Amino acid sequence: MGLLLALVATGSLAQSQAKLMRLATLEWPPFTGILLPKEGVSTYIATTVAKAAGFRLLAASFEWTKAVEKGEKSPEFEGYFPEYYSKERDAACHLSQSIGTSVLGIATLKSAPIKWNKPSDLGAYTLGVVDGYLNGEELDAAIKEKRQAVELGASDAANITKLLAGKIRGIVVDKNVLDYTLYKLNKPGGAVFNPRPLASLSLHICFKRTPSGLAMRDAFDEALKQTDLAKLEADYFQQMFSQR
Repeated sequence: MGLLLALVATGSLAQSQAKLMRLATLEWPPFTGILLPKEGVSTYIATTVAKAAGFRLLAASFEWTKAVEKGEKSPEFEGYFPEYYSKERDAACHLSQSIGTSVLGIATLKSAPIKWNKPSDLGAYTLGVVDGYLNGEELDAAIKEKRQAVELGASDAANITKLLAGKIRGIVVDKNVLDYTLYKLNKPGGAVFNPRPLASLSLHICFKRTPSGLAMRDAFDEALKQTDLAKLEADYFQQMFSQR
């Protein structure tokens, strides 16, 4: 019994002495969310990898634009996640290797589909997008050049609610986010995801572009090499969708 208590105490001490990895994030179920099992699949993966690298991950949730600001500028954070890869992001911070993938596409009501073959075809419609999110290179270029009309929303959940109410024709959304939201609303089939994706974007942790941020990123990536991401993700979703 004495040895067992000593081992437990040693383990607790080691955990308390683990270096902190403080990251800003957002409510983005099923990837991140304080009410989700293990706070979401991206948080679960990041926490597992961080622990293997000798860190204890602490995540704090904000609206996305605030999460980016906190992660980039606040001394209380080492970075933020999950961030899509882009050249701009890669220049602004030290991006980790991929911790997952987000498949972006257009969701519509089943009764009012949008038919398109290339992103420029979507210019005939006003699309709901989330303020501060990337939407794939082609669509983002069209939005920037005013060739694509958009209606900004505060979150995917707000845009999905607007779509279900028939207040907008189509929205840009991740497939897992759409599926999860419809599952929680008990409205399977309430909206449909166009089988033609806009983009398949890798997800990353954005560590501050500082020497300490670089060192933390490198340690995280080294542990990530030894991690079976596909298995972690599959196990997570199997457990989550088996619960009600």
